[in-house]
Amino acid sequence: MKKIVILFALFVLVSCASESEYAIWEEPDYNYIAAHARVVDKSPSHVVYEYKDIRVDEIAPVAALYCQDKGGKQASLYEIILRPDNYRRVTFVCQKLPEF
Repeated sequence: MKKIVILFALFVLVSCASESEYAIWEEPDYNYIAAHARVVDKSPSHVVYEYKDIRVDEIAPVAALYCQDKGGKQASLYEIILRPDNYRRVTFVCQKLPEF
C-alpha cells in the first residue's frame, strides 16, 4: 500500500512540473512592435497595419487587443499584401465569435 501512495505522489509531482512548462506566455514587446509597424486604416470591423522587419505573428496580439476593445470581437487574419517598397500590409477582420 505504501508503494502505491508513493507512486501516486510521484505521479502528481511530475505531472504538475511538466504542466507549468506549457503555461508560460510571454507579453509582446509593444515598443518593438510600435517601432516596426503602423496603423494604416481602422474601423470597428477591421484594422490594417503596415510593417517591415517584423513578423505578422508579432502584430497579431496587438490586433487581437484592438478587436477585443471593439465589442469583445476576435481578430482574424484576412490578407497580407507585399508592397513595391518591401513593406507589407496586413488586414485583420474583427468578428464576433459564435456562441454555442
